[in-house]
Amino acid sequence: MSEASVEAVSVGGDGLRKALQFFLKYGILVLFSLLVVILAITSKNFLSIANVTNVLLQTSVIGVIAIGMTFVIITGGIDVSVGSVVAIASAAGVGLIKFMGAPWWLGMLCIVLVGIVFGLINGVSVTYLRMPAFLVTLSTMGIGRGLTLVMSGGRSWHALPPQFGAISTTTIAGFPVMIPAVVVMYVLSYVVLQRTAYGRKLFALGGNKESARVSGISVKRIEMVAYVVCGSLAGVAAIFQTARLNSFWAAMGTGFEFQAIAAVVIGGTSLAGGIGTTWGTLMGVLLMGVINNALNLWGIPANWQDVARGTIIFIAVMLDALRTRYLRTEA
Repeated sequence: MSEASVEAVSVGGDGLRKALQFFLKYGILVLFSLLVVILAITSKNFLSIANVTNVLLQTSVIGVIAIGMTFVIITGGIDVSVGSVVAIASAAGVGLIKFMGAPWWLGMLCIVLVGIVFGLINGVSVTYLRMPAFLVTLSTMGIGRGLTLVMSGGRSWHALPPQFGAISTTTIAGFPVMIPAVVVMYVLSYVVLQRTAYGRKLFALGGNKESARVSGISVKRIEMVAYVVCGSLAGVAAIFQTARLNSFWAAMGTGFEFQAIAAVVIGGTSLAGGIGTTWGTLMGVLLMGVINNALNLWGIPANWQDVARGTIIFIAVMLDALRTRYLRTEA
């Protein structure tokens, strides 16, 4: 092969590598922008204030859960119990208010505390008992869903205190207070992950747990805190979901765990651990929210919507595998 041919191959390889790097870094932003343009053209209601606000309110619940899921997945773990935690936490808090006469603030506190308890159970089981994260959280997922049915008898509860509804109806700059609250959570999570010692240790743990342990990092404590953060944020999401619909129902939170995991992975956090950002997660959440909205605006039947979401999760995992393989090759 001539020198010119070799140089051409080299240039072509560099071009392909740069294109792949661009896709891995900005692909989600390109997809999000493209989908927004398509929806703006195909649906006159998409860019209406009411629809945009509705999309942001819907994604705010998954968005909060996805922050905690990002922490856990960065460690190389997983938490599939968060949807059930939303349900059991809401059942406990709302039940405390409706049947025991507790004030609204105590009900909300109870909701968050239930999330923290489930986070502690998951964290202790994974870190100190060395149980597989998927099996542990799958078990607590079943426990949470079962306890929800036991406590509620499968019934829905309505007519909650007005303070619950105020969370989703009170506005700041024209948007319900839930939306700027989620933005603040993402800013804080970014600071924690990128600007604190805990964040650096979390990434080190996810990159190589044994190396982190040898370097003096308290691996068990750092990892357990990630699960507690995930559980507590699932509790916050339960407050948001209950407030948004001003009711509790036994099946609430179903599928939230898979939507959150998909959003986190789509946003660039590797299931292998050690790689991820909350800004990427936010983009993944927004993309998933717009996709869900598109399915509704286009009149896609509910069953086919499940097929579409499952396909999205499959593609997200496939892209994560390709991304991880590429990064290892580059290294």
